[in-house]
Amino acid sequence: MKVCSNCFIDKELKGFISSSTENGDCEVCDSKNQQLLNVSELFDFFQELLDNFKTCPKGEPLSAKIQGNWSFFSTHSIANTILNYVLPNISTDITSSADNVEYTDDIIENINHWEVLKEELKWENRFVINIERLEDLGWDGFFNTQFKLNKDVELFRARLHHQSGLPVYKPEEMTCPPKELASGGRANPSGIPYLYLSDNQETVLYEIRASYLDELSVGTFQLKPANDSIRLVDFTEDTPLFQPNLSTINKTIKGKLLRQKISSDLSKPMRRYDSELDYIPTQFICEFIKVFTGALGIRFSSSLHPKGNNIVLFDQELMNCKMVKKVRIHSISLKEMEIK
Repeated sequence: MKVCSNCFIDKELKGFISSSTENGDCEVCDSKNQQLLNVSELFDFFQELLDNFKTCPKGEPLSAKIQGNWSFFSTHSIANTILNYVLPNISTDITSSADNVEYTDDIIENINHWEVLKEELKWENRFVINIERLEDLGWDGFFNTQFKLNKDVELFRARLHHQSGLPVYKPEEMTCPPKELASGGRANPSGIPYLYLSDNQETVLYEIRASYLDELSVGTFQLKPANDSIRLVDFTEDTPLFQPNLSTINKTIKGKLLRQKISSDLSKPMRRYDSELDYIPTQFICEFIKVFTGALGIRFSSSLHPKGNNIVLFDQELMNCKMVKKVRIHSISLKEMEIK
């Protein structure tokens, strides 16, 4: 069976197939005049990949599991076709793409440890934690999905005006509060201010919960000239599942699934009746990242405005607020969902 890059979404595998010297018509998706790869050349990859799954009656179909977490194939139909061709040719207890599966125990343990750690940090140990356990699980290597924030990129931060008619805030007033006044946030502990920014101007309006007719100042930030770029841990990156180094597939799966769980907690908006104790696990993981990766901040998706991302910098002195404008909210849209 010969496939083409149109059979897959995974960018690394698409690139690998595109380097093939064989051209023709794809036997799976029927694309014409494409660079082709014999699926047999991917047997070793699929062997390493499927070694990370086990049959489980209460699981979900293999093709759905892979597509749900990775969007690896172009369609579910193509996933079924290729997987059902591959499975008889490798060593696995899984016989069909429709077989219900779950991740292997070591992956499940790794993912679930985030929930264990959250409970420990909130209710048992807060300042002396078993870092060796996290290193044994490989967590110190799971935050290498980093991107460069370049000095020409504009980021945004907003401050609400608590009464109408106030003048626009000065640039120096758009930064973090002094450490003596810094309350705990989703990423920072009390007394250790981090700079919260967004890469989309509209996103900051959602993030500060602006309401109809509210007035606010919106600042535009860029890296100071001394910094051409800085590295941030990226919780938004779509990590490829296909890896040239087959031995890293297990680590890739663990890392992505863990980052997804942490990203969900970072993005989760705090409700007025939530406790600040819920901040503690994500505060811990940000400090863990700061110490173990050398990154200067993080990027994660905004749950309040899916078109934008939030960026947290561990040191506000990296940035300049180059301009501030005053705006008023002139419309707002809310949607409700029945709770049963």
